[in-house]
Amino acid sequence: MFHLGIDIGGTNLKFGILNKKFELVADFSYKMPHLIDLNTIQEALINSILKISKEYKLSSIGIGAPGIIDNDGLIIVSPNIPAFNKFNLLDFIKQSVTPILGNDFPIKLENDANIAAIAEMTLGSGAFYNNFVYITLGTGVGGAIIINRQLYRGNNGAAGEIGHMIFNSNAKTKKREFRTGVLEEYLGKNAIINYAKRLAYKFPNSIINKNKKFDIISISNYADEGDELATRCMEKIGYYLGITITSVANLLDINHFIIGGGISKSSELFYSKASEVANKRSLPHLQSNIVIERAKFGSKAGIIGSAIFGAIK
Repeated sequence: MFHLGIDIGGTNLKFGILNKKFELVADFSYKMPHLIDLNTIQEALINSILKISKEYKLSSIGIGAPGIIDNDGLIIVSPNIPAFNKFNLLDFIKQSVTPILGNDFPIKLENDANIAAIAEMTLGSGAFYNNFVYITLGTGVGGAIIINRQLYRGNNGAAGEIGHMIFNSNAKTKKREFRTGVLEEYLGKNAIINYAKRLAYKFPNSIINKNKKFDIISISNYADEGDELATRCMEKIGYYLGITITSVANLLDINHFIIGGGISKSSELFYSKASEVANKRSLPHLQSNIVIERAKFGSKAGIIGSAIFGAIK
């Protein structure tokens, strides 16, 4: 028997097959250039699930998707995939595949950051922590809270939306007010790249500036090599992460933080700055006790966590 994990991202649709020991036995992904189109997502999901079910004897399906998802599977809002707004993805999938898999076949849906945290709690960097906060840094900024080795979901299933903490209360009001001045506008991928571009004129000799390598990997790598522009960027976002962790640690009295997502692979300078800030700015009982570490699972956290979540009774 196998467990299927599905990770729906802004540009990729990923599938993973885990055996009963939660070992990944197969995985694959599809590039979805038109993922914003709901019909495209629906067709790709259902066709893939039915194809996989013919190749593997499935016992459960778990799905991770971006956005705020209520307890009934309704995606209330999904900033990075607007086509999902007000769409009940869980109902759609159940109605589509139960004629083949059966009415009692277990299918579960959860927020993608929560899913990644479950992977880390079960098999990853959080395996030995009772309490920790997972922060995912990529195109957006997400989070999940683990308390007593249980996922804390809040009243509406939306707890842990760290990216929507108000980071700048003086920011100019946007059309969607709930997006005004939030952390994601300062610590997400696009924010970091835009910051490097704005700062570029001060560092004309920077390798990044000369080669126009304004991407996260280049900024991180060149920071490790001492490039001044890249170093300034890594220190800046490390500072932002440190301030964020300070606020969350003070609120929850939790001192373990696991960082996932594409930006989690960043320069050690990023982590050292975040740790320095968090351990200085947090309340006295937390100072020097804040632990920030990389997630064990990288791009496969979503499929592994989804499969585990789907298998949990």
